[in-house]
Amino acid sequence: MHELTLSPQEIQEITGYMRYTQQQRQLRCHGIPFTTDGRNRPIVLRRNILRGTTELPKVDEYVATEPDFDAIYGQAKKRSERYSSSTAGIKK
Repeated sequence: MHELTLSPQEIQEITGYMRYTQQQRQLRCHGIPFTTDGRNRPIVLRRNILRGTTELPKVDEYVATEPDFDAIYGQAKKRSERYSSSTAGIKK
């Protein structure tokens, strides 16, 4: 029956979660396409999973717990430093 799709047990092993919503979140974060059945269980085609995949890393390993403020404010800092250094040599 599960020749083309992963069985619910295989999806549970790969994602590391029992709840369907958490399984779906893991699959989305890893870019694995899936659809759901009438009971909201994810259905994943075997061709969408690399052979030999035993378990996906948890989402928290990729997502930082705090924002990267250097990435957010980095442009503003560089811009202000550039302008302040170029105007520092000008005397009125």
